[in-house]
Amino acid sequence: MIDPTSWIAPGVKILRSTNIGKFCILKSGIYIGENCNIKNYVLISENVSIFNDVFIDSYVKFSEKCVIGNNVTLRYNATVARNVRISNNVFIAPNVMMIYDDYKFHKKGPTLIGEGAFIGANSVLGPSVIIGKNVIIGAMSFVTKNCIEPGTYFGSPAKLIKKLKK
Repeated sequence: MIDPTSWIAPGVKILRSTNIGKFCILKSGIYIGENCNIKNYVLISENVSIFNDVFIDSYVKFSEKCVIGNNVTLRYNATVARNVRISNNVFIAPNVMMIYDDYKFHKKGPTLIGEGAFIGANSVLGPSVIIGKNVIIGAMSFVTKNCIEPGTYFGSPAKLIKKLKK
């Protein structure tokens, strides 16, 4: 069901059993898979792909050119910057901010979040960082470098504080 107060650009593809709440804005070139639940006041910019079984809480914002995998949860007021790739089974807690920077001297490339990752509340992911598979980012952390090794990262800047047992 799509709430009549939401604005959907022409050409947006929405598959079956997906719900879109009140006052959402979906711009052109968007693909939304099956069984997704998009709450109220969500902004999705151009060329974003959201796959199946995704939950997007109220006030979440997406910039352009993002890909969101299957079974992903984005909680209240998360901000997903341009050129972010989120793998399957990822949890993004409330107020997480992902930053994009195209300043000519900074590193370039997408921000990647690996399968099964958990990003804690109020964390900030700097531009072009890689979060590995099954990595946990503790609440209120500021990620400035890649967090590849499975484990828990915390702090400002985020550092590995506990390795994941194999």
